[in-house]
Amino acid sequence: MPNDTLPTSANPGNPDHRYGLSQPLFTVIPGTPGTVSKAQATKLMDCARHLNHTGVMLGDQRMVAASHLLNTMVRALLDQLEGDRPPLPKSSDR
Repeated sequence: MPNDTLPTSANPGNPDHRYGLSQPLFTVIPGTPGTVSKAQATKLMDCARHLNHTGVMLGDQRMVAASHLLNTMVRALLDQLEGDRPPLPKSSDR
């Protein structure tokens, strides 16, 4: 039975969420060099690859599903890094 006496925070962005604003699970900390962030993302990708390979070899679909989830998280990190990068000049601007 849900407890309606839990403390709620006044949250205009999401009034149904009782524990404050939602935050991204993985994010790049401002001021962190891109090379460090990419190195960490590479480590996560290696873990996902190992998890996927092991899951396929053992026939464990939970491991395979976890590897896909981890890959999605890494992709979000890399997309954020790409979004923070200034756009490359067009070839006609050179």
